[in-house]
Amino acid sequence: MNLSLARKINLCLSGIGALLFLVSFLYITLAPEDFDRRAQAFALSQVERSVDEKLSDIANSDTADRISDLAGRVSGRLQSEIDRARDSLDAGIDTFVADVLAAACKLDCERRDEAAAAVQRYYESSILRHSMALERIQSFIEGQFEEVMDELRADLKIFSGSSGLALGFAFLLALFRGPAARHLLPISITLSVATLIMVIWYGFGQDWVTTILYSDYWGWTYVIFLGLVSVLMLDIAANRARVCSFVFNGIGKLFGGIEFSPC
Repeated sequence: MNLSLARKINLCLSGIGALLFLVSFLYITLAPEDFDRRAQAFALSQVERSVDEKLSDIANSDTADRISDLAGRVSGRLQSEIDRARDSLDAGIDTFVADVLAAACKLDCERRDEAAAAVQRYYESSILRHSMALERIQSFIEGQFEEVMDELRADLKIFSGSSGLALGFAFLLALFRGPAARHLLPISITLSVATLIMVIWYGFGQDWVTTILYSDYWGWTYVIFLGLVSVLMLDIAANRARVCSFVFNGIGKLFGGIEFSPC
């Protein structure tokens, strides 16, 4: 591939990527309500999981097990009633969480009154017997929801900002370090994967993308990845791409490919 074509591809990939991530960062910062609507389904699933674990721990606690065992010795029917109570606690948790958030105007504020009534009904029929205060449960659910949303906003801001800066740097290198166009091309293509992930999330609202971005594993992996990419770009900017040439030639010996030399 000649330098002119490689330079044009670099400019195109890095320029479009930097622009998209700039727009993404501004969108999350300046239009948080619209962003929240996009991310609510994911946040709701995370809260449902936390509430399910909390209520299950209570329903299956040592005290509850001892009571159930004692009830079994006294009466088989009484033990069946306790088991049914545990099952009813698990059965409607998803709807209960959504209703609590709707009643607090975190989700679907138009059905606030209806949701509040549904919360009270479920509480009285399934949770009250476990001696948990409704206000405590509501506070836990609302707090968990806000925590997930805050963390998700922060994660996506960091992802957008750091990726945008990296792609912006790549664009400047493509603009002013023309002789290193071939060295920069693998970096531009690799960074474009991050651009593709963001486009998929905004364009199609895929929860699996949100799950990846939200995970701690992804965060540390991406930090390491950006660190390595930044080292290579600094090498192109200030060291005539000597390190890049060494790395890419080493990879080329394994798979075959273009030979790189310092420029």
